[in-house]
Amino acid sequence: MVLTLVYGVVCKFAFGKSYTEKPFKGVTVKGMLEESTALLTGSFADMFPTYGWILDKLSGWNDRLDKCFTNFDGYFEMIIDKHLQEAAETSEDEKDFVHSLIELSQKDSGFTKDDMKAILLDVLAGAIDTTIATMLWAMAAIVKNPRVMQKLQTEIRSCVGSKTKVEASDITNMTYLKMVTKESLRLYPAAPLSFPRDCSSHCRIGGYDVFPGTTVVINGWGIGRDPKNWKERPNEFYPERFENMEVDFLGNHFEMIPFGGGRRSSPGMKFATSTVEWTLANLLCWFDWEVGGGIKNEDLDMEEKGFILTRKKLPLCLVPIKHN
Repeated sequence: MVLTLVYGVVCKFAFGKSYTEKPFKGVTVKGMLEESTALLTGSFADMFPTYGWILDKLSGWNDRLDKCFTNFDGYFEMIIDKHLQEAAETSEDEKDFVHSLIELSQKDSGFTKDDMKAILLDVLAGAIDTTIATMLWAMAAIVKNPRVMQKLQTEIRSCVGSKTKVEASDITNMTYLKMVTKESLRLYPAAPLSFPRDCSSHCRIGGYDVFPGTTVVINGWGIGRDPKNWKERPNEFYPERFENMEVDFLGNHFEMIPFGGGRRSSPGMKFATSTVEWTLANLLCWFDWEVGGGIKNEDLDMEEKGFILTRKKLPLCLVPIKHN
């Protein structure tokens, strides 16, 4: 259900409607994204630049790469063509992100269709998997801590009252929900390591010289758990720590960087957190949750797996109990 929701929200934002129901050339959008994430973990040539390309060719990695991005290219070509065909009949209120890119390309001849496809790939790859991972980690952490779940449900249900749905104005008043989201992003960032960067000029960090051209990877997972910055139970899920802390995840504070920081921080951070908060509010307002199978909530396994994206090693299987 979470997968379906996030795909629907992101596709509605980016394309105006969902194009995920029917597979493209027999491959679903979910399948294409999973394959691209697997390919982004790297190749032999990344590790051994001189001769690694030979192993990539022999192992079939190059063929997988070509097939994956050929599928993406055709998928985005279909979406852009449909928007061009329907442009004359589309009102200003109905225009979406693709329409904005098309208008930009018409004003700037240097902005090509390939540029549009690259941006759309960034939107899909950057928004869907990370939001899903964040949502599932947050839900797992909440269920594993019954005290937090009870306190959060009390806040959510008092803000919603007798209404039949959670509204945006309700979430604005849910301060504890925002703390829980922050704490989940601190402990379980969806992307624990930043994408590699090249150092552009000489600098000195922690007594070490970093020279131009050096590949740098930032350990956001480690920063979020550093006892020097997080003195009170750094490895424990404790949302109340943010009651008297000014630290946020918007790139202004480097004590936690789940979305990166500076000029290269994720532009979709508010989009992602809004989706996570709204979903959690709905899940926890109308249902109580148990692990099931005779396992206590406190014993929920939180082991991680993954490299580019970190997920639970064991799928999150919860039992919903309708709240009256």
